[in-house]
Amino acid sequence: MSRFRISLERATRLTPNRGALDNHVSQVRIGGASTSQIVLLPYSQGLGYFIVPTGGPMRSIGGDDFQPERLGLLPTLWVRLRLMLMFKKKKYLEFDEFSLFCYGVKPERKRFTTFNQHMFNTGVALDGRLVTSHPELLQGWAPIEHATPPAPLASTPAAAIVAHVYYDDTWPDIAGVLKRLSIPFDLIVTTAPGRDRLVDAVVRDFPGAEVVVTENRGRDVRPFLDLLESGRLDRYRYVCKIHGKKSNDGGRISYLGALWRRRSLFDLLAGPGIAEAIVQAFEADPSVGIIGPRAFRLPSETSPLEPSWGKTRPKVLELAAKMGVAPQEFRLDFYGGTMFWARPEALRPLRELKLARAFPEEQGLLDGGLEHATERLFTTSAVVAGFTLADSDGYEVTPGPR
Repeated sequence: MSRFRISLERATRLTPNRGALDNHVSQVRIGGASTSQIVLLPYSQGLGYFIVPTGGPMRSIGGDDFQPERLGLLPTLWVRLRLMLMFKKKKYLEFDEFSLFCYGVKPERKRFTTFNQHMFNTGVALDGRLVTSHPELLQGWAPIEHATPPAPLASTPAAAIVAHVYYDDTWPDIAGVLKRLSIPFDLIVTTAPGRDRLVDAVVRDFPGAEVVVTENRGRDVRPFLDLLESGRLDRYRYVCKIHGKKSNDGGRISYLGALWRRRSLFDLLAGPGIAEAIVQAFEADPSVGIIGPRAFRLPSETSPLEPSWGKTRPKVLELAAKMGVAPQEFRLDFYGGTMFWARPEALRPLRELKLARAFPEEQGLLDGGLEHATERLFTTSAVVAGFTLADSDGYEVTPGPR
């Protein structure tokens, strides 16, 4: 491991210099001898960081929130020793040319370790190759002016993309991805009342898009079910369901919602050739009913069974029974975040429950709502309909039996 390399290059201390900021994630660009890396770091007044060179001298350290200070020889040796004695991966980050860890009192250090663990669980490890190769997962997609517009609705391409957008500031990520797609698609955007600026942006970016303004109930789930139950999606062979996820999951660092959104978009639409690969996978295997992001298929090693259930078990089992799955036969297996590709016919068992009209007014629930229960049943619907699942990781599609 690079943190064990012997080097006389001096370490750098990053001291916070912006005062107290709550729930803030700072971007720091660190330039090594031959590479430059953006690192996300939780920020608070009592939390600092050490940067330890492992592949040559640091060329530059840039950011708005920290003051860098090059350490002397003895402090550097102490910092290197501390790094070598760290055995839990979430306590440090390890890049090609440097490693990094935090300092401060324990509650402040926990901000960093918790953030690292959440990032790993989200499939966007800060020091992983995926982020190094695709910095848009941290920064979003650079805007582009011109794009191949969706085919007119009357021509009915094989695929539709249904995007629910509640927060205006999540649209640039979605638009940036869709403008780069090479497959033909119809675009349907659902949103809540009062989002006039968003509607204008959608129409400006995609003049052929259909915008549906609907009640603010059921978040991204009910508007999709409404389209499904009305028969609006029947004309397509494949439908991609995405949304402007921005939740902070009950007090976690809010940046995680953006990372979850971008990783899902990457795995379903933005990865190199992934949209084409997903369509080809559907064409090659008629038994595949849903393709979702492998990083968010739950339960998993990082999210075991009980946390994956949340507070939804009674409602999930009740609705699954209505689809013909007895409680003792039900097995939880779903794509967290409710973004996936599907054949409309694979969702027929769920469609026949007519749930769109059952969602109550928005109550701000973090768990246990009908939308959370339904999230866990799209894949069940596919299995009941006789289809299988497949996983995408942004580079390839693989069969996903469990």
